[in-house]
Amino acid sequence: MPQVKAIILSIFDGLFTSDIKGISANTTDQIFITDTDISSGRTIMIEEDTYSIWVYLLSQDRESVDLEGFLCSVVDPQTIKVNTQKVINDKSVFLLTNDLVNKHSYIKKLGKKDITIQWHTNKVIILVKNTPYLIMDIHTKTCYSKALARDCKYGKKFEKFSKA
Repeated sequence: MPQVKAIILSIFDGLFTSDIKGISANTTDQIFITDTDISSGRTIMIEEDTYSIWVYLLSQDRESVDLEGFLCSVVDPQTIKVNTQKVINDKSVFLLTNDLVNKHSYIKKLGKKDITIQWHTNKVIILVKNTPYLIMDIHTKTCYSKALARDCKYGKKFEKFSKA
């Protein structure tokens, strides 16, 4: 039976990691990554939207999202010329406000090859260019993001993880 589960998970990963083109008018190389931890059966999805990259930990039945975390911005927040209030009201788009920005918020020329997923018993660590950027604490259902300057509804400041 474990072999059947591994095959099903492999098929699931293959379906979601296929090359996705033309999602945004701004880019055709948006990041979309899935990975399934064989021992726990949990699946993670990493998805780029217009301004940022989000990480989603699916529930064990894959019917819903258990935990979501902000990885980083793919557009320099200081250069965005949009109606911030309109974007904030659109819950499908995340835009960093100036009070959330730090020196780690924006990563220039980020690609799939720059992102690594490390599975642990009670947490998932997402590395960007070999540096931990997001810790998803499965036990407390809390995300700690290096890209956030302060705690907010998108997660907690990364440094707080070591104190948790």
